[in-house]
Amino acid sequence: MEAKDHIKNRTRMKKVFYFFALLTVITFVYVIVVIENKEKRDCKNEQTSLTYDFSYAELAIKYLETGNPEYLLEISNLDATDHLYNHALQSLLPGGSVGSKLELITHFLSPIEKQRELLPIFKKRLIFAKESLAKSGIAEKITLQFLPADFSFSGSLFFTFGYYHTANGKNNNINLADTIYFKMNDISSMIYFAIHELHHVGFITLKGGYMPSIDITTYKEMLHKIEYGTHLEGMAVYAPLGLIEQENAMNSDMIYMALRDIQLLKELEAEYFDIYYHFKNEPDNLITEEDWHKFRLLTDIKGLWYIVGTQMAKTIDENLGREKLINLISEPSENFIATYLELIKQ
Repeated sequence: MEAKDHIKNRTRMKKVFYFFALLTVITFVYVIVVIENKEKRDCKNEQTSLTYDFSYAELAIKYLETGNPEYLLEISNLDATDHLYNHALQSLLPGGSVGSKLELITHFLSPIEKQRELLPIFKKRLIFAKESLAKSGIAEKITLQFLPADFSFSGSLFFTFGYYHTANGKNNNINLADTIYFKMNDISSMIYFAIHELHHVGFITLKGGYMPSIDITTYKEMLHKIEYGTHLEGMAVYAPLGLIEQENAMNSDMIYMALRDIQLLKELEAEYFDIYYHFKNEPDNLITEEDWHKFRLLTDIKGLWYIVGTQMAKTIDENLGREKLINLISEPSENFIATYLELIKQ
């Protein structure tokens, strides 16, 4: 009996030994993988589901400091470059071309002498992105307050040199070399733009990945694009508004300045709806050059759909609640505008 017990104990000890040996191997492999991933991805915030990818930004610095074209080739093979390239292709007008990924990246980083002048501020912004944006996860946390409770991000936030701040699919990017929106003495504005672009990711995801084409010819198609753009941009500008007001920030930004000026806001809203009904009332008309000018008043000239869209989101949120505002994202964007119009009638 003792011999049998002894054999059983030896067998049990062997199993325990093999288990811990296997566990040690798995742990070792896991540590190696984590270390390798940490080298490839500069920051994966454990408290969030978003990957913060700085590889493009760091290679751009190396290229601009050395002029070595091998770094351009490395950048062209990054996930961040795939993101920018795909967005560029989708934004093309009929007959346009962006060339290869390498050509696109070379364009962003040229002329090298001029782009080198941006390196000091670019490096400061990169440090801020790592230390204040990625580690805190603040942009993701605030953005999720304006998306369904069960929503989570599964993509990457890329930090780039060149192009725009863009959202495409499950990913988006922040252009740390931006000379238009980022101010030299206001690095913290990066947080607001990150919230803006992250909300675009959530919005597009909830729309099933749909975005209207820019290849349009009729007023009906233009109206649909205006409704979608007003909803998309209005929600994205509104998402960081509470933080901006709390920090008394963005005081020189055209959009946020307009939102604080009641009289100006009324005038811009009237102008917005003049354009809106111009297209809505004649759906079969064909778009002219003058119509494209009206569209540009909404987008880059006056930013009407950013300003008025934000006022719509704010009004719906304050009167009908956050859940209603969020639920409207999954509905046709015309419902967002119709809900606002119904509220102001009341």
